[in-house]
Amino acid sequence: MKKENQDFHIYLRGIILIGFMLLLIGLITSGKLNYYVAPKMHIFVYFAIAIFAILGVMQFFRRSDSQQEEACGCGVDHAPKGKPLKHFFIYMIFVIPLLTGFMIPEKAMDSSVAEKRGIRYGTGLYAKPAQQTDDGKVVPTQEVDVEAYLEDPEGYIKKMEENVKKENPIETYDITDYYKKFGKEQLEKDKVVVTSDHYLDTMTVLDVYLDKFIGKEIETTGFVYREEGMGEDQAVIARFSMNCCSADAVVYGTIIEGEGVSKLKSDEWYTVMGKIDETELNKVRLPLVKVESMKKIKPLKDPYVYPSTESLGAY
Repeated sequence: MKKENQDFHIYLRGIILIGFMLLLIGLITSGKLNYYVAPKMHIFVYFAIAIFAILGVMQFFRRSDSQQEEACGCGVDHAPKGKPLKHFFIYMIFVIPLLTGFMIPEKAMDSSVAEKRGIRYGTGLYAKPAQQTDDGKVVPTQEVDVEAYLEDPEGYIKKMEENVKKENPIETYDITDYYKKFGKEQLEKDKVVVTSDHYLDTMTVLDVYLDKFIGKEIETTGFVYREEGMGEDQAVIARFSMNCCSADAVVYGTIIEGEGVSKLKSDEWYTVMGKIDETELNKVRLPLVKVESMKKIKPLKDPYVYPSTESLGAY
């Protein structure tokens, strides 16, 4: 009985390990791994598959007879200890996620998640309207004291940044040479096309250099989302941004306004064309797209966007 009991635990552990391996392989072959893990993290998933396979197969070759225990020479009883109920709950910690992964269909995050997590507009770094200083810093435009700024520009900006950091430690942002270059390139184009590869970069330059982009043609794609405080003819064309995995996913979006926007249903995907303008939401100055035309599309195969390699300095 002791040997049979130990064999049961060994084989069950092997089945669980192989199960996780098959689950990950299924996500890869179905193309739905991106729903959970960013592309740059896929290498770790491949590594995990290999480890699960090795450990799982090893379980089936383990020996639980007395010869194995004698060969060990440690004098320790290797049989699992504890009551059956204890083992049951321990195994359920692994079995339930495994069964859930196989049984529940994979789907991309939608507006219900955006409603809980909130949405970021532009760079998402500013709780208040932003302005760029001469030294390349972006700070919220609080009530600016022009006279104080002219008397001591550096001291005034430093004080402003200190006030911001007390409210939110990440509310200052260095405008790198890449964003300056990228913004210039977009301004030189006849139309700004917001692509998945440079979605976050485009959101950043539209926010920081909004005054220069007003009146320019734009084309953007995403799912429809609405937030409290918006007008009936307003909505958001949004995308989920993922840096590592779905746990850190953040919603970014652009407000759109125009005829027919009120009829758009949440979570439907559209490609919107229009002109860049500005609006205000919750006392924050934000980019706005004045809609000229809209086209309903199928959800993109990879609905998420990721930080570009250029913005991370890996170019």
